[in-house]
Amino acid sequence: MTLQNKIPDFETIEKARKFWEIHSLADFADELEEANDVQFVKRNNLIVSLDLEREDLGRLYRLAREKGTRVNNLITLWVKERLRSV
Repeated sequence: MTLQNKIPDFETIEKARKFWEIHSLADFADELEEANDVQFVKRNNLIVSLDLEREDLGRLYRLAREKGTRVNNLITLWVKERLRSV
């Protein structure tokens, strides 16, 4: 395993997850800062279901995998982009 001295910027959560599966946070202790007054905000999301044809769902899974994300994240991104444009 090669030693890195800086935590990389991750393009996707999936890439971050894969990185931290094989690296230790202890190896980057010099880069860490103490966090004060951390507040967790509860998200107010609702779940919707979609009626998709099997072929379309397969395409969604392939696209999501290519982009390093999950299908629900990809769909959410597309919906938000569309809502911003109208």
